This record gives sequence, structure tokens and C-alpha cells, in this order.
Amino acid sequence: MASVAPPPKNETADKALLEEMRDLQKTRLHNEEQQRYEADRENEIINDWMLAAAVVDRICTIIFTIVFIGITVIFITVIATHRLR
Repeated sequence: MASVAPPPKNETADKALLEEMRDLQKTRLHNEEQQRYEADRENEIINDWMLAAAVVDRICTIIFTIVFIGITVIFITVIATHRLR
């Protein structure tokens, strides 16, 4: 039975491979951080628009209520004065 000798070590190739792995890890971490930032920014924009929509909705409700009550009062006043004549 023959003895198998271990392959010769090439430290330069090992260092280059480790450096490339380190660069890939840094790139991946940077991409994840950028995606988190973009997601947070997107959620912030969505929340701002939801607040603006709530404000517009409240204003429209108040205007509708005022107009509805005003028209109702005018209608009742016109009918009441018309019947008195």
C-alpha cells in the first residue's frame, strides 16, 4: 500500500482566496445594509402618505358634513316658508 503525500501548500493562493472571500462578505453585508436602509425609507414614505391621506379624509368628511347640514337646513327653511304662503 502506497502512502499518499499531502498536496503542496500554496500560501499565496490561500491568501488570495481568503482576501476574495473577505471582499465577498463585505459586499454582501453592504448590500444587506443598503436593502435595510431602502426598506426603512420606503416604510417611512408609506407612513407619510398614509398620514396625508388620513388628513385629507378628515377634511373631506368635515366639508361633507357641513355642506349636508347646510343644504338640509336651507331645504327645510324653503319648504317651511313655501307652505306658509
